[in-house]
Amino acid sequence: MKTNEAPGKLNTTLAPPENGAGHEPGTDWKGLAWLTLLVAACLTAFERLVHFTFPNLMSWQYQSVTVCVGTVAAVTGSYYMTRKLGRALSLHAEVEKKLALERNVLRTVTDNIPDSIFAKDTEGRYMLANKAFSTLHGMKSPDELLGKTVFDLFPKERATALNKDDLLVMKSGGQVTETERTAVDAEGNVKVLQTIKVPLIDVSEAVVGIVGVHRDITRRKESEQKLRQSEANLAAAQRIAHFGSVEVDLISLDQPEKNPVRWSDEVFRIFGYEAGAVEPSRRAFFRLVHPEESEEVRNALNDAVREAKPYDIDFRIIRPDGAERNIRGCGELICDPKTHKPLKLVASVQDVTDRVQGEIRLHNANQELGERVQELQQRSKEINLLGELGSRLQACRDAKEAYMDISASAEELFPNWSGSLCVTSASRIAVETVAEWGKTGNGERVFAPDDCWALRRGQPQSFRRGEKTAPCRHIDLNDLTESLCVPLMAQGEALGVMSLQMKQNHEQRGGGAPRFSSEGEQHLAVVLAKQVALALGNLKLRASLQNQSICDPLTGLFNRRYMEESLEREFSRANRSKTTVALMMMDLDHFKRFNDTFGHQAGDTLLRALGDLLKKNTRGQDIACRYGGEEFALVLTDSNLAGALKRAEILRQQVKQLSVEYAGQLLGAVSISIGVALYPDHGATIAEVLRASDQALYSAKREGRDRVCAWAAESVV
Repeated sequence: MKTNEAPGKLNTTLAPPENGAGHEPGTDWKGLAWLTLLVAACLTAFERLVHFTFPNLMSWQYQSVTVCVGTVAAVTGSYYMTRKLGRALSLHAEVEKKLALERNVLRTVTDNIPDSIFAKDTEGRYMLANKAFSTLHGMKSPDELLGKTVFDLFPKERATALNKDDLLVMKSGGQVTETERTAVDAEGNVKVLQTIKVPLIDVSEAVVGIVGVHRDITRRKESEQKLRQSEANLAAAQRIAHFGSVEVDLISLDQPEKNPVRWSDEVFRIFGYEAGAVEPSRRAFFRLVHPEESEEVRNALNDAVREAKPYDIDFRIIRPDGAERNIRGCGELICDPKTHKPLKLVASVQDVTDRVQGEIRLHNANQELGERVQELQQRSKEINLLGELGSRLQACRDAKEAYMDISASAEELFPNWSGSLCVTSASRIAVETVAEWGKTGNGERVFAPDDCWALRRGQPQSFRRGEKTAPCRHIDLNDLTESLCVPLMAQGEALGVMSLQMKQNHEQRGGGAPRFSSEGEQHLAVVLAKQVALALGNLKLRASLQNQSICDPLTGLFNRRYMEESLEREFSRANRSKTTVALMMMDLDHFKRFNDTFGHQAGDTLLRALGDLLKKNTRGQDIACRYGGEEFALVLTDSNLAGALKRAEILRQQVKQLSVEYAGQLLGAVSISIGVALYPDHGATIAEVLRASDQALYSAKREGRDRVCAWAAESVV
């Protein structure tokens, strides 16, 4: 909404019309009073004069003279008033005729202009409307609107808003208010209206309503939209073609730096700026031109202006970010048709960097072709090495023999790279390095599968120092310039990963770029990984009958084999991080008596319940296992002895509160005995720690069961 001060008070139709010749339209009571006084004075003076002049007149004579004089005075007064009244009636008729003409002209004008005009009183009732306004609201005649309000024309919500606007206009103190809104006419056409409203003020300066005008600006808005769309299309076309336009007003030929310059948005982009980021000027342009070509471009522009001829020149620019681009500039002059004096320079700027680079690539094609021949020879050698490796892998009896052959072949295929072959353990929770070649550094030899991006994603993962790609956590980043991890996939299963690393000393020794900087070298690594994965998969299939399942089928806990593998990994990690690992060995008290009393199926139910309890009350990094029979084990990583004893006591209490139901019968309460041992305090190997925890468990049973005991020298029997 726009509000402007009105230029002056509004003379409305409620004010009295102006009269010509300075005459007043009503009765001249003041003149009549003076005339009456004058006649009375004359009569009185005449009577005194008659008495003074003719003192001897008889009474009837005196009365006769008085009547005659009074009659003359009355006739004279009547004549004067008649003339006065006639002139007033004539003037009133003239004013009425003029007013009717003005109203007719006003109605004719308002009914024949396209704008909708209306007037309302303070109650919101329409007092005036033209044909355009009535047509907009679906009325046949403006007279149908008289006396109605917006509540008769619009829904309540819309009418309330319009009435509120009208009240604000009437309270504005004579300000002109402008708004734009969308409306639907009687035919259902959507129109954009510009509404101008002003308070209606009478001669006493009281607000008696509002006057408003609706102007249909739909076509103007559509034209503006089309203009914006045309400008957007032009900008898009210039952007697609890398083509921008420049205009220079040639105000001063002697001082070209003072000439106004205009760039299109695409020119800004070509020059490496955001649109409007800098002020277009000749000086700003020459700051971008390559120093080696600046003088040539300057001379070409000056010659074109001086000789009034077109120009066409190729040159280079250096963007603010340091990037060099190839530009082609063309331009023509617009001259005065009479004086032939240059008025304006219209030019185009096109980024032809891609074309120039294409020509350079074409020029280098022969050289690249020669390099391809050498590359094909290298690929032939690699194919022979891969074939020989495949033959040897088929003859391997176990994985250890295969690891040695894979390491030797990988070192030949990637002589400038260090690398390692890592396989996933049977438990799927650890990846162990089984073969290495070159200088691999101090990377993790045993790590979790999530530490390698290639194993996470199931596809090759490359890393290059300086790029934003995240490196794998198992790789030593010291002196590393580039790495590539390729998963060993066989039948949809990740058997491990082959990792290649380029160290700085290797890169210098190789005398050039990294080996797999091209797609062909990456492909070689993928092919080798597939061949290795297939061989390892066959070996794993051969040995699968010798491996046991890692989970106990009854309780769902890990089994003893998995626990031993986990202890090996956790002990190795504890050594590196200088932490401790606690091992709890648990045994159900009097489990044989429980089986004899309730049956073996009830015993299985109890074992399952205890397994569920352990799974629910162990941390994510802890490992709960069924060691055998009614014996269970719990591995607590990064835990000290005091913490382990506290956890064991909590578990003992939870088991005592365990409620197990079988066949609709609530089984009796049970208890457990727990022995706790700590690595490396109570043993340096897995066997020693297991033995220490067993000895602590036996101590708990000897002391009466249903208790927790830590290993001590006295526990040894």
